[in-house]
Amino acid sequence: RKAYSSLLNCYGEHGMAFKGLKFYEKMKAKNIVPNTLVYNSLMVLYKKAGQPEKIPSTFEEMRESGITANSFTYFSLVESYVTMNDLEAAEKVLEELQKVAPVHWSLYTLMANSYIKLELCGKAEVALKKAEEVMNKDELSSWYFLLSIYARCGNATEVKRIWESLKSTFKKCLNRSYLVMLQALSTNDDFESLQQIFQEWESSHEQYDMRITNVMIKAYLDKGMIDEAEAIRQRAMAKGRCDDRTIYIFAEFYLEKSNVTGALEILRDAKKMVTAHKWVPSKKLTSRFLKHYEESKDVDRVESFCECLRKLECLDAEAYEGMMRTYIAAGKTNPSIAQRIEDDGIHVGPETTKLLERVSGN
Repeated sequence: RKAYSSLLNCYGEHGMAFKGLKFYEKMKAKNIVPNTLVYNSLMVLYKKAGQPEKIPSTFEEMRESGITANSFTYFSLVESYVTMNDLEAAEKVLEELQKVAPVHWSLYTLMANSYIKLELCGKAEVALKKAEEVMNKDELSSWYFLLSIYARCGNATEVKRIWESLKSTFKKCLNRSYLVMLQALSTNDDFESLQQIFQEWESSHEQYDMRITNVMIKAYLDKGMIDEAEAIRQRAMAKGRCDDRTIYIFAEFYLEKSNVTGALEILRDAKKMVTAHKWVPSKKLTSRFLKHYEESKDVDRVESFCECLRKLECLDAEAYEGMMRTYIAAGKTNPSIAQRIEDDGIHVGPETTKLLERVSGN
């Protein structure tokens, strides 16, 4: 039975729902008596298969068989009711559980999240208070949930109270803790506190974490404080600390503000910003540039953009097609493009061929 239970659990962990459910039918055919792990795995499989309605009946079968449920079992049961938008049933399970066994804090935070979706912040905060009462104070993840969910409630006072409690509980404040706190403050748009906590991290961190810096950069940009955001970027770039996210934050910000020149400058800095690996822009980002140049009929700047892509080693057929559409929109031709495509070793498909005929003046 142990081997079968372990294999079924593996199917659940790897999201192989239908294979796992088929395997469970084989177990039943062999009269293998399920245990707690089997039932928990089965609930995971039903969840992955998009069949939450089967979880309550599985729980009833488990209870009738005299199999002991654990905190994971109850979490799966409550989660199934939440997924089916049956909060009344979820609350009933919690009420029954409270009478017979300690309730794990994660059940309360699960309910709190569900209440927030229905804009029931008062009920969410009651659930969070209960979570705080029962949680293991040494378990960092519980503090992170409290910070994040109170922020979603818009309760800045509770966010700050939980933060101070977290700091007094642990001797060292980890980067992850600062990240969660800054994200919470960002959610609440508490800009003053955001700056204060970021400066606290900058003066005390043992290991640099660009994820934290990115939160502050985005906050500055959201406030239109471009010089401050750029100053942080320059410092991080000088240390070789920027990451992919940094590039996208700036590029997307400048594009949203119709500052395509500013966005292109960010791409030109990409190799200096990300040094650990080769960075290339996503197709979505590239298409935004190309669409702008085509609409503005700006052949000079589309050429500059494609040269930037060449330096990033990602100039492809789609970029050339965007370039040619810009030439066509501007009513211009450029016979040299065909040779450039050939020199770059780019495969020419039907769409590229059609555009080449037009841009070459044929």
